[in-house]
Amino acid sequence: RAALRLLGRAQRVPAALVCEVAPDRAAAVAATVASGDLLAVDAAEAMRLCESGPGRLARISEARVPLAEAENSRFVLFREADGVHEHVAIVIGERANWPEDVPVRLHSSCLTGDLFGSLRCDCGEQLRRGVAAIDALGGGVLLYLSQEGRGIGLANKLRAYGLQDEGLDTIDADQVIGFSKDERDFRIAHEMLDELGIDRILLLTNNPSKVAALQKAGIHVVGRRAIYGEVTAQNQRYLRTKASRHGHWLNDLLNEQGEPGDDEPACLPAADAAHRA
Repeated sequence: RAALRLLGRAQRVPAALVCEVAPDRAAAVAATVASGDLLAVDAAEAMRLCESGPGRLARISEARVPLAEAENSRFVLFREADGVHEHVAIVIGERANWPEDVPVRLHSSCLTGDLFGSLRCDCGEQLRRGVAAIDALGGGVLLYLSQEGRGIGLANKLRAYGLQDEGLDTIDADQVIGFSKDERDFRIAHEMLDELGIDRILLLTNNPSKVAALQKAGIHVVGRRAIYGEVTAQNQRYLRTKASRHGHWLNDLLNEQGEPGDDEPACLPAADAAHRA
């Protein structure tokens, strides 16, 4: 189990060859480890590492970066303690002019959608519409998290796409490779918001897991606003899977017969319906 968790954390295919060292080979294996030719990792320590979260993020650098959807924007880069992953807080507008309930969006990186405009997802549209919505609301923060493919990495996301082309949905494809339906750790977002001094937010999301994770971390999520992309022939199945198997609030987008507000989260104020896009 520890080997699989380590591989997953490194965004490698979680498949490991496990064998028991015979008593008469223990001394030889210990000598190989001592020589540096073999790395030994204690299984209990590996599990503690994988369950501990990203650790305290370091605020590394920042600069003004005008965006097409929000000209008054500033990028603040954070790095995880292990030095592997970096995340960006896009600070929009002047903080003195922000609403009391700071508009915030958590956006996981998607190379194919954000950069190349992939039709398999709605990520690129959600990214740009999220920035524009925050700007229109008076400013706030978009957290751009290095969590490609719901945390499995680009290589595995492309493997999953291949399986989807053979008939699996987005969740089953990830699970066939060896991952859970969502490998992301939203404690990273809490760390970033804490560093920025934000604890009361209007969350722009369709994902109940993001609401729950931030609330659990102590962030006061006072309301929610939907952020939709376009439904296309290429992404419709993906979106329906997110709604039916991930519980995303997408009924209004996917079902023209659905009554507005029938997928509102019970944990948020009823007035939140007024914030819907």
